[in-house]
Amino acid sequence: MKSLALLALLVFAIGVISTNDVFAEPLDIVNTSVSNYTGHSATVHITWNHDSSAENYKIGCVSCNPNVVDFTTGNNMTINHVTPFPNGSYALLYVISYDYQNIIINAKQLIVNLNQ
Repeated sequence: MKSLALLALLVFAIGVISTNDVFAEPLDIVNTSVSNYTGHSATVHITWNHDSSAENYKIGCVSCNPNVVDFTTGNNMTINHVTPFPNGSYALLYVISYDYQNIIINAKQLIVNLNQ
């Protein structure tokens, strides 16, 4: 009976590992690309990996004046008029993923050099 239970547990573990459902993490991969930098502001396109446990995402810019906040259910967003911190070319953005109960799953801060 013990060997049957261990065999069932092994099959279950292999099934979970091979489907990768349990180990998927929202915002595991986040990429940015900058365009149209004028020395004062830029357009930043942000993409991230899709995860079925995330229902929506909040994207914002801390360094922007005024601050920018937007929501999406997709896995990418373009933010216009991204401004850097004073006397520099670095902007601070963030992406937060939420589950279906609107509970935070994961969050990433993005320090982006707009002069790239």
